[in-house]
Amino acid sequence: EMQFSHMNYGETNHGIIFDSSVKLLRAVGIEPMILDRAFMKCCGHDQLWQGKVDVFRKMRDYNSRIIKMLGVKTLITSCAEGYRTFRLDYKLDGVRVVHVTQILFERGLRIPPTGDTKRVRVAYQDPCRCGRQMPVGAVFEEPRELIKRVDNADLVELKTFRGDAQCCGVAQMMYCNDKTKGLTYSRMDEARDVEADFLLTACPKCLTHFGCLHHENKWRPGDERYGYRVMDVTQFLAERLPGEYPTGGNEDPKRKELPLPGRAGGG
Repeated sequence: EMQFSHMNYGETNHGIIFDSSVKLLRAVGIEPMILDRAFMKCCGHDQLWQGKVDVFRKMRDYNSRIIKMLGVKTLITSCAEGYRTFRLDYKLDGVRVVHVTQILFERGLRIPPTGDTKRVRVAYQDPCRCGRQMPVGAVFEEPRELIKRVDNADLVELKTFRGDAQCCGVAQMMYCNDKTKGLTYSRMDEARDVEADFLLTACPKCLTHFGCLHHENKWRPGDERYGYRVMDVTQFLAERLPGEYPTGGNEDPKRKELPLPGRAGGG
């Protein structure tokens, strides 16, 4: 049984990543059990890295109980921070933690021909948390191989990539200032320099900070240095699959009510 966990689920988060991930999983024959925030807490990444260790432990212990109670064998996450946290900072005995791009690659996701003869240049930002900060299980190749399966996409590398990739600038939604923005601008400049049409990533922080500066740039008359689109790699792939377009509506018609501690039937 496959377990899907999307920790960035909610009105103020990137719901389209949820929609896209589920669509892609179904395309490779996986009907995921979906645990949103009604069932599990966030993985606790930010609390741990902000030094709020007691808070993190409470979140970890709660989530671990839910995962054990449901008999989860494979935990799939689309979030780089969730991937690192569940895999390294939790002790999930008997549970395989994978990033969604890993399982899609393993299952042989195929993107049908788009019919678009226009080539697009695609740059990929390696998230710190599922890349250079992973002593084992670093996710470098799988996103790139999936991008290459889009018939009109040309993968172009940024100046720094894989284990040497530069951070987007801010890791815990804290201290957004001129210095951290400078790092974000530097990374976005790299995408501009390779003439990318798309800048993709698999990290909610990268997506947020790139998207923020991308939005700010639109309000500067005459400043068109970032003319490319910024999105999660799952959205890029899902948009090129036949079927319903991912909207980020955060509602899954196949979502099933699950028993939890404290609920009727939950033990």
